[in-house]
Amino acid sequence: MKHPIPTLLLTAVIIVALTAARAQTVPAVVPVVTLNAVRVTADLWESPLARLSASVTVYDDAALRAGSVHHFGDLVDQIPNLTWSGGTSRPRYLQIRGVGENSQYEGETPDSAVRFLVDDLDFTGLGTLGGTFDMKQIEVLRGPQAGAFGANAAGGVVRLVTNAPTPFWTGRVETSIGEDALREGGFAIGGPLIAAKPEQFMARLAIYQHNSGGFRRNVTLNRDTNARDEFTARLRLTANLSPLWRWEGTVLFSDVNNGFDEYMLDNNGRRTFSGQPGRDEQRSTAGSLRGTYAGLAGARLTTVTGGSRVKSIYSYDDDWTAASYQGFSDLRRTRTVFNEELRLDSALTRAALGWIDRWTLGAYFSKTDEDSAYTDTDPGNIRGLTATYRAKNLSLYGQIAHDFSAHTRLIVGLRTERVDLDGRGTKTRYRTSRGTYDPVITFVPSFDDTVFGGKLTLEQDIAADILGFASTTRGYKAGGINIDARISPPADPLTYGTETLWNYEVGLRGNWLEHRLTGEVTAFYLDRADTQVRDSAGFGGSYRFFTANGRTAHISGLEASVAYAVTKEWALRGTLAHMESALDPFKLTNGSTGGGRRLANTPRYGYTLGTDYRPAANGFFAHAELVGRALQFDSNNQDEARRAFHIYNAGLGYAWREWTFTLWGKNLLNERYEKRVFFFGNEDPNYVETRYEDRADPRQLGVSAAYRF
Repeated sequence: MKHPIPTLLLTAVIIVALTAARAQTVPAVVPVVTLNAVRVTADLWESPLARLSASVTVYDDAALRAGSVHHFGDLVDQIPNLTWSGGTSRPRYLQIRGVGENSQYEGETPDSAVRFLVDDLDFTGLGTLGGTFDMKQIEVLRGPQAGAFGANAAGGVVRLVTNAPTPFWTGRVETSIGEDALREGGFAIGGPLIAAKPEQFMARLAIYQHNSGGFRRNVTLNRDTNARDEFTARLRLTANLSPLWRWEGTVLFSDVNNGFDEYMLDNNGRRTFSGQPGRDEQRSTAGSLRGTYAGLAGARLTTVTGGSRVKSIYSYDDDWTAASYQGFSDLRRTRTVFNEELRLDSALTRAALGWIDRWTLGAYFSKTDEDSAYTDTDPGNIRGLTATYRAKNLSLYGQIAHDFSAHTRLIVGLRTERVDLDGRGTKTRYRTSRGTYDPVITFVPSFDDTVFGGKLTLEQDIAADILGFASTTRGYKAGGINIDARISPPADPLTYGTETLWNYEVGLRGNWLEHRLTGEVTAFYLDRADTQVRDSAGFGGSYRFFTANGRTAHISGLEASVAYAVTKEWALRGTLAHMESALDPFKLTNGSTGGGRRLANTPRYGYTLGTDYRPAANGFFAHAELVGRALQFDSNNQDEARRAFHIYNAGLGYAWREWTFTLWGKNLLNERYEKRVFFFGNEDPNYVETRYEDRADPRQLGVSAAYRF
């Protein structure tokens, strides 16, 4: 473990300082600020944010309406120890505390270590549809969530919570225009469907459209080949059919029709030269139904059924020019997901089962089917790959709590999960110069395992408004299969093993100075055994992809946030993240080596410093924030790193009755930094290995108007 003692000492100093601050007597010269009771829904037990014994970041409705936030991607760099990998039109591949995938190229499976949810809809690995219009809040839980979510939450969980239907009519209309040909608008309305019984049937409809240029200009074709065109429609329904049953349904349709043309041989950042620009499209249809039955003695039954179908296209010009080897990669996928969950929760009374004061028992089943077809249209060799991926997961889980006293509690959670995977990968190659096909190569790998996870958490009420906690969690990333038929077994493995994660945390959350100062800090140490690493081999536009097991890895760090209400209208806020990491040197069976340094996606620091001014009634409002992050590696077997960055965002607006008008700016100092880097040879004739960069968005100014009713 690297630097665990300084990390824990720093946490102790912060805890002592905050506790001491609370003990001080401060004259009440500033009006007391009443905080909204934000509730976190992504944890197994929904609870108020102030009572949650975990490391979490929550953006509420006020933060999401700040003006410059239009997509989850506008927030990812601000969230402590959440990172993401570019190479797509929107942030899709997420990592929390260094745990998570950074791509899903042809032959890579849809396994993911960060669960991504929109209400009860599972879009893990498909974060493109992360628009924030008509969102109630966004929650990010850090660390293994094995008790609540199992295999796909070894790093953590991101949940977007939309506005629910209400028994009275409400709505909003928003529009924005700005640089990069930004044009977007949204409309939402909801209320009772039966006026005489407003709470019996309720609905809410939200529609959103986004268009922009994608910050690239293709000089070969003289057009914006990286443009974004995104549409989302969402309908939520609530039915209280009887005093005992409550049903909540969601239907979502999203059509993302984005271009993808972001790389160039000279790394200029904005001008591309592709002769065949690519696409990054995703059409999603999804629905869920949640039912709650309160007629059982001492317990509540919940059933959640969900399903989705996502068709996607990811393509790109292999050579990034119109004058090279003319390769074009086209990857098309269809993913179908079905899940069902049944759970029993005890009534919130002491001694629910004798020594147990609260309990939950549940079962979860999910089925994922993904079919993919990849074509590389190099004129000399037309290569094709097809793959199927079938996954079934069956889990049983439980969680109990015992109150040692009114101020001390113990929580124990366990989960066992059966994982069954089957796949098929086929490779074809047509040699146009000969007019012949190479022999067809087919792999049929399979994998199954039974894995276990759980957590042990001790909570202590240090004072009425201060919660301290310590926890030990065992998470897991289930093993899997490699379905890229270009690999070469046995040197390249057909399967890889399960990774085990042990996470240790201590933390504190509370408020001081008559609720004017709120803060939280968590220190953690993460031990990863049989670390899963993704590898690739090849050059130019021809690569093969697979996953294997490295050795052990260690990550330690902290996450802290603080907010201070200077006056009733003016507040200061900040976050701080720190990570130290090490991946032991490894050598795979095919000879590839890596490790011996920091893990990928573990920047040493990240921070946010912000201020907000918002009057209680009509008038001017403003916000500003400075966001920074240290350099980070993109891969565990390459030494190229994304550079550190520091960006400045701000907004100025005016509120008048139901209207708000906001002038906003992102990356105001026009910081040049990367969202993905590669190191390989892609320029003929010699294909010398070179650093290639996918540049993050530059400065953007815009104006938004919103009407709420």
